[in-house]
Amino acid sequence: MSTNNAVEPLQDLLGSIMSRLEALESAAGIEGGSSVTTTSATAAVTEDSPAVKAYDEHFKKDIIPLVSACADIGDGKFEVVGSHFKSAWECVRLIVVAASKSKAPTKDIPAALMPHLKPVQTALESIRKLRLDRKWDMHIKSVLELVTALSWILIKPPPQTPVTFIKEAIASSTFWSNKIRKEFKGKDDKQIHFCNCLKAIGTGLVDYVTKHHITGLTFNPRGISFEEAAAECSVAKKEESSTSKKKSGGGGGVGSLMSELQGKQTADKASAATGLRKVTRDKQTWRKEYKGEKSSAVPAVKTTTKTMTPTAAKPKKVLPPICEYQNRGNKWVIEHQTKKEGPTITIEIKDPKHQVYAFDCEDVTIQVKGDKSKSIVLDKCRRVNVVFNSCISSCEIVNSSKIQCQTTGLCPTFSIDKTVGCLVYLSEESAKNTSFVTSQSSEMNVSYPTKDGTQKELPIPEQFMHKISDDANGGLTSEVSELYH
Repeated sequence: MSTNNAVEPLQDLLGSIMSRLEALESAAGIEGGSSVTTTSATAAVTEDSPAVKAYDEHFKKDIIPLVSACADIGDGKFEVVGSHFKSAWECVRLIVVAASKSKAPTKDIPAALMPHLKPVQTALESIRKLRLDRKWDMHIKSVLELVTALSWILIKPPPQTPVTFIKEAIASSTFWSNKIRKEFKGKDDKQIHFCNCLKAIGTGLVDYVTKHHITGLTFNPRGISFEEAAAECSVAKKEESSTSKKKSGGGGGVGSLMSELQGKQTADKASAATGLRKVTRDKQTWRKEYKGEKSSAVPAVKTTTKTMTPTAAKPKKVLPPICEYQNRGNKWVIEHQTKKEGPTITIEIKDPKHQVYAFDCEDVTIQVKGDKSKSIVLDKCRRVNVVFNSCISSCEIVNSSKIQCQTTGLCPTFSIDKTVGCLVYLSEESAKNTSFVTSQSSEMNVSYPTKDGTQKELPIPEQFMHKISDDANGGLTSEVSELYH
């Protein structure tokens, strides 16, 4: 490895530190030093930084092959997904270039970056709205999960680092790409190549961010303001696209028209209009000599049409929200709560015999305070988050979707039944003792802290392989599918 390559990550880290120091100086009312000459500052702004060069290398090495893979599978029907995917990565490149030429915004950095991420949001919406056959659902989901990794550009530690955020998105994408591998293994090499390209993009993005943006998007402390740099990049992008259009489309005007007419001449140099019948004055509709065509009138046939009045859909019955403690059963009852009543519901457990039962809640966060509760049950809930300390018995999730549970203490058992989408966060204590009982559920994941202090997320298996055993007693043996190994 050359000396320049070894120093590149250190330069980016020092640039990030200088950006933060300048933000602190401006907040304290201290003017920054101006010892750097204009020539050196201009050179720092105009030259591509190591971060930009590395991003271009990542784009060429990882993104372009995926675009080609999308065009190869499905007889070109999936090609538009690759186009949207490419535009999302190009959008992030513009932000990386602008950051390499500018100082860090003095105020909220994510708020300053969000307006420039609109092309990424547009790409996500365009992919979601594609009307493809249901057989492409797994492909769409794997691509969408990977595109969300581009939000690393908004992440600033603590509590989460950009690399950790990217790895979570990669895990979600890999969950769906593994299903594609399982279906097409030994049948279609193009599908396997598509999955390999997705994996390569995740690996390449993690390596890139680790080397150049380990503590968040790196800025240039000697650069101009971010808004000015973003405007310059946007203008340069438009000029580049207009230049490419001119090259591909050729010149316009009279010259191009004449060349097109000459190209349509016949072999004997006759005009393209030679042989066409001449339209006389009485046939030209705009002249007064035109009298119209005489035609026999055809009587109109009377038709009776029945107007169908659409029946109004039955309004959904809205039940009153409930959040109360009931002596009968020693339990807290939380029912029919939505974000209208408040995004967060807080209850306090004073006796370990108390239970918590949540039914038909949507878009809320339930915070259970207190050392211990007997059990926690979520029934028929949607997009609900639950945070609690410890459970003596278990935490049960039934007939629900998109649930997130977090225990900061100890919970011996999580029971998940007829649920689609469940993420369980375990404490270090629970990670050693907790067991899971699942049935008729999918999209389940568990996240827990490792010994080195990082957070690791794993899928809970939902696919198994069963075999009849050959021993004397007979019976059936079950093993987790090879997808999870």
